Amino acid sequence: MQIETVQTEELSQLDKLVNEVIARRNVIDVKLTTTVFQEKILYTALVILDE
Repeated sequence: MQIETVQTEELSQLDKLVNEVIARRNVIDVKLTTTVFQEKILYTALVILDE
């Protein structure tokens, strides 16, 4: 099992980055979170891969 972490301030960018991570891979799960940090919203995705 491998875990990839993707974090950005833009939701559309998060979608693009997650799609790049999961391309041609066996995905077990994706966990999404949002965090407020210094008056900005950070979107984080943990992509759990079966490798």
